[in-house]
Amino acid sequence: MIVKITQTTSNVKQSFDVELGEKNYVGETGRFSRFQSVTLKRGDTTLEGRYYLTKWKNYIPLRPVFGIENLTKAYRILRNGEPCGSMALSKHGFLKNRYVITLDDGAVLYCYKRLKGSFGYVSIFRGDEQIALIETYMNVNDFKYTHKLYLLDEYSRYSDVLSLFVLYYANLNFTKRFHMSRGSRYRKAWTVSRYNGKYDPKWLENHFPNENYFGKISSD
Repeated sequence: MIVKITQTTSNVKQSFDVELGEKNYVGETGRFSRFQSVTLKRGDTTLEGRYYLTKWKNYIPLRPVFGIENLTKAYRILRNGEPCGSMALSKHGFLKNRYVITLDDGAVLYCYKRLKGSFGYVSIFRGDEQIALIETYMNVNDFKYTHKLYLLDEYSRYSDVLSLFVLYYANLNFTKRFHMSRGSRYRKAWTVSRYNGKYDPKWLENHFPNENYFGKISSD
């Protein structure tokens, strides 16, 4: 399945349209700070990512150099007010960073970021299997980014949580607040990481061969 997350407002308010199959959600990130809640709403269903401080040891900057994990930028996941998991940035070695989504059903998902030219990717794994990929086109108008989440059908049960994760990821990496800019912005960037190999450039082509994903459109 494919989820399209389109930012519709940028500046003071950060709003998103989320097309999840036949269901349409509305997403928001904090107006004033990246540490405000991120939310995904549809009808009487609300998913919220709520920031919290982890143990003080996680903020000692040199620990990851020695292979000790720091968990920061942590958000609890709540479904209609009830806790159901968490997501955080894990730094646990030299050039070894990844996002970790932990769910109350016991699932742990590892998410590896890679920037490559005009595209941003996050490869999402459960165990040794890649189950999803987030693709972001970084050339934008008015700082309003569009993200696509490609998720294997057999893992569709994670679609709403991973859509919330896209908002969390966008909030930390792409959102621009209180800007006065209009027009197109062109950006190229490359990630230096020991996890760069987690990005498989053939994964989209192998699992979604008929889709016009951003990289495919750009190369046509």
